[in-house]
Amino acid sequence: MKTRHLLPIAALGGMLLLSGCGQTGPLPTFGKAITPEWITADFDGQPGDEYIATSNLQDVVFNARGEVIGWYVKNYAGTPYIKKRADGTYDFSALTDQKGIVNMVAGRKALAVQADGVLDPAAPAQTTVPTGLRTDEAANRQDAVFRYTQGGATVTKTVTLHPRNFKVDVKTEVTGGPERVNLLFPGLGKAGNPRVQAYAQGGQPAAVQGSGTLNVPNVQYAAIQEVPQGMNSQIVQALIVQPRAGTTLDASMTGGTQSLIRASVPAASTLEIYGGRNELIHLYQSGYTELPGLFQPNFFGQISLLIVKLMEQLYKLIGNWGLVLVVLTVLLRAIMWPLMQAQGRTTARMQVMQPKIKEIQEKYRDRKDMDSQRAMQAEMAQLYKDYNFNPAGCLSTFVPFPVLIALWSTIRNFEFDSGFLWLPDLAIPDPFYLLALVYLIVNIGQLYVMTRKTPEMFRQQAFIYLIFLYFALTFPAGVTIYIILSTLIGIGQQILINKQVEKETATIGQKVEKAPARPAAKASKTIDAPKK
Repeated sequence: MKTRHLLPIAALGGMLLLSGCGQTGPLPTFGKAITPEWITADFDGQPGDEYIATSNLQDVVFNARGEVIGWYVKNYAGTPYIKKRADGTYDFSALTDQKGIVNMVAGRKALAVQADGVLDPAAPAQTTVPTGLRTDEAANRQDAVFRYTQGGATVTKTVTLHPRNFKVDVKTEVTGGPERVNLLFPGLGKAGNPRVQAYAQGGQPAAVQGSGTLNVPNVQYAAIQEVPQGMNSQIVQALIVQPRAGTTLDASMTGGTQSLIRASVPAASTLEIYGGRNELIHLYQSGYTELPGLFQPNFFGQISLLIVKLMEQLYKLIGNWGLVLVVLTVLLRAIMWPLMQAQGRTTARMQVMQPKIKEIQEKYRDRKDMDSQRAMQAEMAQLYKDYNFNPAGCLSTFVPFPVLIALWSTIRNFEFDSGFLWLPDLAIPDPFYLLALVYLIVNIGQLYVMTRKTPEMFRQQAFIYLIFLYFALTFPAGVTIYIILSTLIGIGQQILINKQVEKETATIGQKVEKAPARPAAKASKTIDAPKK
């Protein structure tokens, strides 16, 4: 493989990885962070209003009973699926048309309460207007209280969503009914064969995948998880149910396309539900990676966990996530400095050699016979030897990729609780596009430093970064900050290496002329003084 092809291939490969190749759904809409709020409006076109909790991560639609009829997790944080019209009404067409946007409950109802002969989600009920609809962004919560009566029993459901993660707290109280009721949790959208499992207290995990039903008493948790497949692994989802506050949960699990968790709980119960991305960093920040049998991180995941734990330790010392990213970038570049040094020296030597390589190629341009080709290869081999250049050293470009991929995934999925400088939120793109512009400038600068002696190569490869500009507009601000700082450090390192290599190779190929011999001094003749 020719060296000039490595950067385009690496860049295009990185573009596919960073953009989440294979994702479905609309591309992100550039804009400001979404302010969490409750929206009261007619969502489904049926009589009566619905109540929508909207945030950067998801839009959750409740009916008057407190049942979730729409659960839309966003592939790109901050994407405004709900549009507000000039007249104050709302446009829900992006959600109702569901073109690439997955409804986790798939037309069914989550948090529906069921009890034989008393409570039936499909039967009419007497509802009241929800109370306590409030949002406290600083406390990371959106609250609502739903109440309805059916079959002589009254159901009071207190729901608390957390806009900065996918957790939902649900406190249910049934009066005038049976001692135990069922709460239904269907899922997962269009996932045809998710993994449905539960882990009994002090027991072992039990799972069903495909058709069938499995009952597990007194569970520590029950979960429906979409199975990651290839490049689609960034957008798979999970629904996890855990009992809280002394609640005993018996789970009945059904697999297949109609997957369902039927949670049998006391008439007064408290549950914690996770409904969102089946992704390591979100699960870790929500405290679910410690649950046995729930998530087994792969090699990249193990690196991501180390990075996120390092970030948390740095935050305890610094107290600002933006500065944490700055320090993290410097630390990681320092750790990778020796490897990047070797890679940079290979790049610098190739640039110094380029004029001589072109001379050899031009010399044999019209000579295609076997002897001439052998002669050209011999001259190239001698040139590599003279400049101490190893073509295999170019492969070191790909060695840091596992760390870089894990780092990018970590920052991309990490939910920060603050902004930095002019940025309102490090978890969403820069609303003023300034970072994207700086990103483009520093990457063009890096390319120039790497191809300074081959302007033609610079022109050929510069267009790649114009393509990357679009993705920079969609990157979370925290990701873009890391890339910019890392690239600036890389430019400085490459400039130092270029100077070193040029000094080392300055005398290669130069002939040292012998100084002309000095003429021998003529022997002096001694003349004796005349005798007196």
